[in-house]
Amino acid sequence: MSKRIRTFEIKKWIKQGRGSGICLDYKSWLKIQDEGRSTRLKGIKTSRQHEILSDLERTTFI
Repeated sequence: MSKRIRTFEIKKWIKQGRGSGICLDYKSWLKIQDEGRSTRLKGIKTSRQHEILSDLERTTFI
C-alpha cells in the first residue's frame, strides 16, 4: 500500500475537524494510528494529550 495520502482521506479529516481549535480544543492533523511508532504524553502546561510520532520528538518534548 502506498504511503501517499489520498484526496478522500484529506476531505474526511477536514470534516472531522483535524488541524483546528485552540489550546484544549485543538485536534491534531495527524493521529497516532496514522503513523508507526508513537507515544502519548500529557502536557504539563496545557493538560492535554500530546501525540508524539517518533523517539526523537519524544526526547525533545521531555
